Amino acid sequence: MPFTTMTNKKITVGVLLSNSTIVPMAKNFNAGLKRGLKQLSDKGEVEVEVVPEFIGQGSKEQIEAALNKLISFDDSDVITGIISNKVMADLSEKIANTKRPFIINNIGEHLPETNRFNEYIFLNSLNTWQQLWSLGKWAVNTLGKRGMYVSGLYDCGYSFQVMLDAGMQAAASDSTMSFAIAPTPNFKELADVGAVFQHIENFKPDFIMATFCGEEASIFLEMYVQHGYHKTIPLLGLPFLLEPFSAQDAVTIYTTMALSREPQPEEINGLCQTMAEPFTQFGYETGQLIAEAVKNGGTKSLQRALAEVAIETERGRVEVLPQSNNSHNRVFVIKNTHSGNKDSISRELIGEVETIDGNHSTIEQIKQQPSSGWVNPYLGV
Repeated sequence: MPFTTMTNKKITVGVLLSNSTIVPMAKNFNAGLKRGLKQLSDKGEVEVEVVPEFIGQGSKEQIEAALNKLISFDDSDVITGIISNKVMADLSEKIANTKRPFIINNIGEHLPETNRFNEYIFLNSLNTWQQLWSLGKWAVNTLGKRGMYVSGLYDCGYSFQVMLDAGMQAAASDSTMSFAIAPTPNFKELADVGAVFQHIENFKPDFIMATFCGEEASIFLEMYVQHGYHKTIPLLGLPFLLEPFSAQDAVTIYTTMALSREPQPEEINGLCQTMAEPFTQFGYETGQLIAEAVKNGGTKSLQRALAEVAIETERGRVEVLPQSNNSHNRVFVIKNTHSGNKDSISRELIGEVETIDGNHSTIEQIKQQPSSGWVNPYLGV
């Protein structure tokens, strides 16, 4: 029998938790989810049960096995977790057959294949692919036409590069981008980050986009300053690049954030910290969305109530319909002055920049192109 929001006194939330050796994404998401759901259980009107299942690096097989348990044994009313858009598209038919709403959360490392989703799949995302297009166009218009993408092996199998390049091409069709991927001699060890610097010296780009994270990010930033490039080549990155490092000088790093509202200058530091560690926020927002759907859904099914619900958070309006949740985003460029201490980065709002949404013709063209076999959510390694 479908979950009816008004008549049920108990809700079971199944949670799929990805493993990460870089950030405690599973722990943070689960804690945020419970905090978001607390408004339901605190009033005593609805009993809330949260059932976690660990899915390793988030492959289709791992998720499918966990999903079978959450449905057949735990009888979950709704499923959520940190799942990539790519693997969710492959599981669309499976989700439809369960007839349970599924709220996936991710930073937007892959383009959402919404044409392969169904009415039971909902999406909460930072849509990083969208921000990379904006950053690429801004960089060409502001810094120059010669860009360079540098990355570790595990950070380059997503949509980051292709969307950065698409933004660059939108600014100038004669823009060019080179690549430098740090080799990983042993998959259990760190990449040889230093290997990219000879390529930087050879290409002499107008700007660099780096997608290192964790310890590799720290190594890269330290070497970037040691080589003196922090004085000559502007550096762009995802918020996950802003790791601690040891160096004698500060480095400026340009990042972005996507909101559905206008940020105030005094909010920038807190918002940027959220974007750099978003998994607690994802969990909290998902818990709030479920709670609001249960409280205000009336006689509707939980699936229908989730399709209609929206909440206001520090990111602005958050809704989870995959076809429209990126259409309200506004992208802002942030200048980060990083002296090595992750907790004392100086941040400045440069301004709002142009962006595109998932319905843009460029996105449709990119979806038709071959893509990598990476299915794990970013940082899920």
